[in-house]
Amino acid sequence: MVRYSDIEDDFPRLRGGNYTPTSPPDYAYNCVAWAVGDTQRFWEDVGIAGYYWPPGVPDTFNGWIEIFRLHGYAATEDPSLDAAYEKVAIYVTDDGSPQHVARQKASGRWTSKLGIGRDIEHDLDGLEGELYGRIAIIMRRPCTGIRVLE
Repeated sequence: MVRYSDIEDDFPRLRGGNYTPTSPPDYAYNCVAWAVGDTQRFWEDVGIAGYYWPPGVPDTFNGWIEIFRLHGYAATEDPSLDAAYEKVAIYVTDDGSPQHVARQKASGRWTSKLGIGRDIEHDLDGLEGELYGRIAIIMRRPCTGIRVLE
């Protein structure tokens, strides 16, 4: 197994190889884009050409929830695998700022785009810590018509 010290330094819960890199670094997209299935644009509310953010949606925790509602998601208490639903988890820092979103795969593991870094598969709590904070909400949408669980 290939291990990356930069990933393990940023996310101590991943030490010991509790993750699988699934792509090389890529500057074209970030975690929000990855979670909604857009690998062509970097989703960030910076007002600069080349970046995308949904019009009228604030870059706040509630704004991130709204993005996923616009994509067919609703809040759920259950992070476990349910083949009928695709799930995402939004991570926030202690002050409530959204920092990251992960998407559940058909295997039950979670997939994340680490900023401009690699995509990885990991356990849900593997990214909790100082950098991304804690999981604040799990959301789900049916796997019919929009996109199927990968």
